[in-house]
Formats: sequence, structure tokens, C-alpha cells
Amino acid sequence: MDLTAYINSGAIECYLLGLSNAEEEARLEEMRQLYPELDSEISVVAYRLELAALAGGVTPPAQVWESICEQVQWPAKQEQRRHGRRGEPAYTVINLQQPAPPRVIQVSIWWRCAFIALCMLVMALLATSIYFYRKYHELEERMLSAYPASQLTRPSTN
Repeated sequence: MDLTAYINSGAIECYLLGLSNAEEEARLEEMRQLYPELDSEISVVAYRLELAALAGGVTPPAQVWESICEQVQWPAKQEQRRHGRRGEPAYTVINLQQPAPPRVIQVSIWWRCAFIALCMLVMALLATSIYFYRKYHELEERMLSAYPASQLTRPSTN
């Protein structure tokens, strides 16, 4: 089979649109092995089909998008409008990410009790440290007042 006849037969279009059966797909793969330039023709036909699909496209009404947002529960906020260069049509950027849930840490009641007990223990240790520090200074002052300074110093050995 001639390559131009195969291209003109419409087999590539059927293959790209998913209308060909397994036998026709196998034939196309066989032709691709024989003629590597067929890959570039497949790319060209795919591009033409894409242009034809875009040319016949109809913009849906705004209510359709709002209905989709309600069903999916996305915020339907439009972040900003951007304008293209050289009079290209404007397009809208829509945030499709759902807002993050607030971060809440659940703490067990036992951990709370343990934390309170630890705080009370630290305060008790602090209070006893202050108490014994004062007692030490009181005892030191009694010792200094009971004995004169000359008796507390060591005698020199000369």
C-alpha cells in the first residue's frame, strides 16, 4: 500500500479519535515501522483535530461553573484577571485548592495532669531551695556574730 493513499484513507483520524478496531490499529503500527515519517503525519493530524475541536467550542455559562463549585465545595473566588499581550483574550485564574483545616492538637487529660503535677513539683523544689538558702545565711550570720573574726582565721605558721 502506498503511504499517501494510506494517509488519505482516514485511518489516522480514526485511530486518533478512538474509532478504529484492533486490526486497524495493528496495521497502523505496522505502517509506522515501515515508514517513520508517518509519526510526523500523526502529529500534524492530531494538531489539526485539536484546532477543529477548539474552533467549534462553546464557552459554557457562568452558572455551570458555580454549580460545579457547589457540588465539589470549592470556593468560587476569582483571584485576579490577567490580560495577554497584543489583544489576546483575558483569562481568569481560579484557586482550586481547598483551604487548609485549622491545626488543632488534641492533648489527653492524663498528659495535662502530668504537666500540672510537674509544675507543682518544680514550684515545691524552688520553694525548698529558697527556704534552705535563707536558713544557710541565718546560720552563717549567727556563726560570724558568735565568734570574733580573729578566732575564725587560721593562725599563721612562721
